[in-house]
Amino acid sequence: MIASFTGANARLALVLVPDASHIAEDLETLVTRLLELEQLGTEIRCTDPDRPDALQSGEELLGIGGRSPQRQARIRDAIVAKASRGEVLGRTPFGYEAGSDGLLKPVPGEAEVVKEIFDTYAGPWYAEGSTPLGGPGLRVIARSLNERGLLTRTNRPWSGLAISGILKNRTYLGTYTRYGVRIAGSHEPLIDREIFNRAEAVTRNRKPVRKRSTEPPYLLGGVARCDLCGRGLFGLTRRRSWKRVDGTSTSKSYRYYECPSRNATRERIEDVARHSSWHADELEQLVLKDIQGWGKRTTNKLRPVVGDSLAEEIAEAEREFNRSARMVASAYGTLNDLAAPLKRLEDARAGVGAEPADKADVGQLLIDVQGADIIAAKNAVSAILERVIAGEDQVEVLPRF
Repeated sequence: MIASFTGANARLALVLVPDASHIAEDLETLVTRLLELEQLGTEIRCTDPDRPDALQSGEELLGIGGRSPQRQARIRDAIVAKASRGEVLGRTPFGYEAGSDGLLKPVPGEAEVVKEIFDTYAGPWYAEGSTPLGGPGLRVIARSLNERGLLTRTNRPWSGLAISGILKNRTYLGTYTRYGVRIAGSHEPLIDREIFNRAEAVTRNRKPVRKRSTEPPYLLGGVARCDLCGRGLFGLTRRRSWKRVDGTSTSKSYRYYECPSRNATRERIEDVARHSSWHADELEQLVLKDIQGWGKRTTNKLRPVVGDSLAEEIAEAEREFNRSARMVASAYGTLNDLAAPLKRLEDARAGVGAEPADKADVGQLLIDVQGADIIAAKNAVSAILERVIAGEDQVEVLPRF
């Protein structure tokens, strides 16, 4: 189905299915496919009148642990009832606030910024059938706002990602969309449809369809912890693209371990203790160097746990994914907030292919840790390390004794 939306003549589409079970057989696959389709600009809705939202449908039919079906049903019914009245659920978009009647009302200063973003990005009008020229790119617009001291609602500098989120949000047309409920004219629009459509056309013209990349798993996934809050560090990949002087384009990927609780801007402004964030290569090399320095006294005391440690990592990744999915399904956050927990779960399950041993060979595990086979190295790390506690500028490696 996805291939239908990736060709040269592909268009944005609305896909209707009876329920989430027609998209996937499990919740992880459902979220993966919803993320892929959202990236292509395609919306999926269910024809089930009680569960029109695909994620909510998946939560019920494909299952999420930790909450009774009855309680889940009551919460979902209350959410859908509010949505059907056009009442605000979760965070309000930049440019709006919740009025006393529960509906969206424009915030004067923020609304002007939203209009400027659309007008600047959409650029001048273009003739039907011609290529839209558009205005400056996302980063240029973000830089312009930041240079004038204009910040986001959370007092963060604007970024290309934040600008992109504004441009995709149909709430600015005066249409309220939440959990499969769509109400046109429910609140005052900030943007004319002609400008919104023009900005959408510019995005389609500029953005090539990217195949989903297959990133190698993170060596310390499920083992590395933040020293401040104890939460597991997520593996994140950020890509940067730029043009050389000769006009050719190039790009580079940067891999990090980062605590989910980290808020770099707030921590910098308020000068508070910082949650962990490390370049992946730097943290991994520090840990491998520590392991290389183990003497016989340490290696003789090791009590590796091969099968159980992998199962523990998968279980923990599943809990984090389920917790994140519940939050999004309850109107806190967006579908994109599930990308990092999903990646961690996929990485944890990637280690299942390795055959577990009844009695771990410590010598072989120490060889595997330093080897080129990332799956074998990751399994070996999980087997011989209890935890890696990562602080802002120091790392503590805890072997399994």
